[in-house]
Formats: sequence, structure tokens, C-alpha cells
Amino acid sequence: MHPRTELGRWAVIAASIVLLLGALLFSPSRCSAQAGQNKTNQQDDRKKPVKPELDPKPQQNPQKDFKIGVNVDLVVVHTSVVDKNGQFVGGLKKESFKVFEDSVNQNIVSFSQEDVPVSLGIVIDTSGSMRGKFDDVTKAALAFMRASNPNDEVFLVGFNDQVELIEDYTNDVDLISDDLNNAVVTGGTALWDAIYLGVQKAQNGSRPKKALIVITDGEDKDSYYKLDEMVSKVQESDVQIYGIGFLNEVPDKGLFGHWTKTDPEKAHDALQRISDETGAKAFFPKSINDIHAIVSEIAFELRNQYSISYISSNPARDGSWRRIRIALDPPPTTGRRVRYRTGYFAPKPANPGK
Repeated sequence: MHPRTELGRWAVIAASIVLLLGALLFSPSRCSAQAGQNKTNQQDDRKKPVKPELDPKPQQNPQKDFKIGVNVDLVVVHTSVVDKNGQFVGGLKKESFKVFEDSVNQNIVSFSQEDVPVSLGIVIDTSGSMRGKFDDVTKAALAFMRASNPNDEVFLVGFNDQVELIEDYTNDVDLISDDLNNAVVTGGTALWDAIYLGVQKAQNGSRPKKALIVITDGEDKDSYYKLDEMVSKVQESDVQIYGIGFLNEVPDKGLFGHWTKTDPEKAHDALQRISDETGAKAFFPKSINDIHAIVSEIAFELRNQYSISYISSNPARDGSWRRIRIALDPPPTTGRRVRYRTGYFAPKPANPGK
């Protein structure tokens, strides 16, 4: 065969192979599969927000005095009593309280009003809208630490559209001060995520009492967790949550607008709800200048609360929700009010399903 004819034949074969490979690579079925794979990858990219470390860093000198062993059925309720003006009422005795679980009277086995160390999280909104308030918030947070029990352990969380553990457990005010001074104030607001992860972090603290202070001026817009998921997390814990919300005024919604809630209303209701659920208090100041008095009130309350303990008369380990009610005895006639967490989940079976 002539060399040119042979060369032409191999060129045709090579071109056919290229066309065949191209058809296989870019066939509709392959493109569809590739698109599906890309879609799956995009879905996989929707991850939960970056979680802070849940366990405190190992302490060089652990405070063993505060590691108490309790019966798994012992229920501890940190309780505040306030008068008609909202002022804390101290000096009450064990006989002044009655405790009910699911309407059944319980026997109080331990009662005290002591300055108990707290594992506490300061959760601060670092979104762009906080820029004009952040200096006052920083000063108030540091004043709170100075007014707290020196054996408290405090962690610092900042949140905008992401949640960041800025500082792990410490009682070093200067360290927290440096962290706050170096915080970058920008971005959106992932409020539900910050509360969810803050509760998770506080729950694993080493002190007998757990609490969060949440300071925000925004409505949630960027959270992975839904509101109901966040509230469920709160109910599962024994963390008291004090909310401080510098929220926008609710505009006039007109005749039919009352059927729906605005973002400020949702944020207000959520902060109020989780504070009520945990026996703490929510504050909605009109001025940033009010924050100093607020954190002073919170510090005083945490150091002076009553701790009431009882062993549940219900021995079932069924994971059910048990509702708590604490009443003053005799019933007050002066407008006194009792704040406490509204309930807890019973222990679950050791071997569920068996």
C-alpha cells in the first residue's frame, strides 16, 4: 500500500477514536451524573457552624474542691426570689419554699444560699451593627468579671455570621480584655447558633453552676440551627441564660400585621423564652448606658441565689420531661416572685430497647 494511503487510514482511525471518547465523556447520562455529583458536593458543603472546643483546656491546678459527686436522681434548682420592684430577696430559709415535680410535692434534701462558683460564657454579638456599642459592651463584660466570684471560670464567644470561641475557660480578666480589644466587629448575625454552642460549652464546665450572658442588638439571619432546635438544647441543659437585647423598635404593622412577627419580635420572644425557661432574666434596655447596671445585677444574682435540691419521687428512667414548680410558703402577699428553671428531662434507660 502507498505510504500516504496508509497514513491517511491511521489518521481516520485516530479521529474516530477521539470522537468516540468525546461522545462517552460528554454523553447526557454522564453529564447528568456529573451534575448530580456536583449537587451532592454542594449539599455536603452545608455544614454545621464551626463549633468551639467543648472541653476546657486542662488546668494545671484543678479546683478539686468544686467537683462534687451526686446521685443521678438528685435535681438541683438554682432559684431567685425578687420583690415587686425586681430586687433580689435574700435571707429566706428552707422552710420558706415548697417544690413540686409534675404537681407532686417533693422533699427538699439540701438547701443553701452560698456564693457558688460558676462556669460562665459571655456570648457577644460582633456583627457590624454592634460597632457603635462594642466599647461599652467590652467595659461592662470586664466589670462583670471583676464583680464575680474569683473562682468562676469564664469563656468568651463572639458571633457574627459565624460563631467563634475567642477564649477558652479562664479567670484572667486581662486576657479577656485583650481578646475583646482585638475583636473584629463585622458581618451578620448567627444568634441561634451562638446560644446553642454556648450552652453546649457551658454544660461541660467544671463548676457546680452554669450560666450564659448573651449580648446582642440583632435578629438572627445566618444560623444553621433553627429556633426550635436551639430552644430544645436549652431545655436539655441546666444552664441559666441571661439575655441582653438592644433590639430595634417594632414598627406599626397595620391591621393585618399582627398575624405575623417581625424579626425584632422573634428575637425578643426567643431571649425572653430561654431566660424564663432557665430561671434567669432577659433585659431589653433602650440605651447602651444601661448595660453596666444590668451586668452588675446579674453578677449579684448569680452570687446570691438559693440552691434547692431534691431527689425525685418518680424513679422512672424514661427520658420524659418533668415540670418543676417552686412556691413560697406561706404564699407571698407583697408581690414577691420566684424564678427557677421550668423543668428537666429525666434520665434515660441505661440500655434503651432492652
